[in-house]
Amino acid sequence: MRVLYFHQYFQTPKGTGGTRSYAMAQALIKAGYNVTMVCSSFTNGNTGLNKPFIKNCRRGMVDNIDVIEFNLNYSNNLSYYERIKVFIKFTLFSIGIIFREPFDIVFATSTPLTTGIPGIFARLFKKKPFIFEIRDLWPELPRAMQIIKNPIILGLMNILELICYRSANKLIALSPGIKEGIIKKGIKEKKINLISNGSDLNIFSEKALSAKNKSINKDNFLAVFAGTHGAANGLDTVLDTALVLKKKNKKKIKIIKIK
Repeated sequence: MRVLYFHQYFQTPKGTGGTRSYAMAQALIKAGYNVTMVCSSFTNGNTGLNKPFIKNCRRGMVDNIDVIEFNLNYSNNLSYYERIKVFIKFTLFSIGIIFREPFDIVFATSTPLTTGIPGIFARLFKKKPFIFEIRDLWPELPRAMQIIKNPIILGLMNILELICYRSANKLIALSPGIKEGIIKKGIKEKKINLISNGSDLNIFSEKALSAKNKSINKDNFLAVFAGTHGAANGLDTVLDTALVLKKKNKKKIKIIKIK
């Protein structure tokens, strides 16, 4: 069976971000599926491809994953409107993939919410099953962070959210809170599967951490911040903690960021 997997920020373990989609793809391959991953470039990411782009696209096999990468370089430093442009371009290119690539099922993972649009097209025009994985609740998250305040844009995002939820055959929530948020939108619980986010503990072994930071030894107590350094991630708490430890001269406590 052929899985067409949409994740705009896909990367391999050689990158600097999350590798959930890489791990999911590897699990699908091990189970006998063929996986085509559709993604785009982004700052500090690593899709495993390094050959030149041809007509803003490049393609190749990466650890048995057929990766299609669009030349749409995304960065957290982009303005709000620049990000919207990248999201729209990725969506349009992805819809084109729906009509060109052979597949049996579509798996799309947010964010952004727009990654669900190719799945909607697959369900409507190709009559193929669509699974949608929700990593963040939109537009609840940007509304709570006051990133988006325009009521018209928030309203349109709310409509798109509901269409994605109702179009999908199955929904995957990454946390109990996300699952509850989906249910509050009127989606039946039996349609939602909870597959919690997690960590590969091998990344945090003493050997792995020591290789990345020579100042770490077995006598250190390690506090690891392994998340994204973004506005939604509370990094200021980690920095405040580091400052307190520094003032108290607690040199055996190390706070590190895994890359």
